[in-house]
Amino acid sequence: MKEEILHKYFKGQVTDNELVEDLKGSQERTGYDTINVYIESIAEGGFQVKTKHLEKLCDAFLNKIINSENLNTIGFALMASDFFEWDTNTKSGKIIGEVISDWDNTSIGYEITDKNVWHWQRYLETGFNNLDKNEIKYKIRSKGKYLNLYRQIDLILEKEWDPIGVSEIVRDEYQMYVPQIFKMKQNKSSGEEIGKVLYKLETEKMGLLGNRENCKRVGEMINKIEMNSDT
Repeated sequence: MKEEILHKYFKGQVTDNELVEDLKGSQERTGYDTINVYIESIAEGGFQVKTKHLEKLCDAFLNKIINSENLNTIGFALMASDFFEWDTNTKSGKIIGEVISDWDNTSIGYEITDKNVWHWQRYLETGFNNLDKNEIKYKIRSKGKYLNLYRQIDLILEKEWDPIGVSEIVRDEYQMYVPQIFKMKQNKSSGEEIGKVLYKLETEKMGLLGNRENCKRVGEMINKIEMNSDT
């Protein structure tokens, strides 16, 4: 997948079908629960993602033009991108971040179905989230061998990372980032790679100065968690 094609799609310069063509072959399964996603990045510049751009993707899905794998690939590309941005200091930016994270993390989050895409589209349009949270609770409980790993990452982000310094006041401030880091751990990313993503979240998504050394330290902590610690 090329970021340039997605960029042009958002600008109305590429059709749904041209986007689908570019997405072909972007995912390669490398194990039972690991997938490699191939993205060709844009080296310079930036683009602000708006709710209308994601609504357009929802329309394409509901019209059976793009499929769940396509939307999952796009979610991953947006989360990992240095080119695509959204302002999480605004309500719409937070919604955009949540929806993209959901698309990226289907292994432990909402499935990309007609029902859920319809709800995501309404969430983007109105700001009201009517997704069934019981779906997530059931899914996490059903993944018994990963439940403890998920909880450990959640706890490390809360107690050790805590870039805003609110862990003593707010319990769930960083839970929206757990699926992304959990997926990196599943895909055997290094501690350094995890630390870079945490630093990017601090500086680009939260608008903070960032603490590179602490992010690296936390990344190494997460990297050292045993994958089979749940069994």
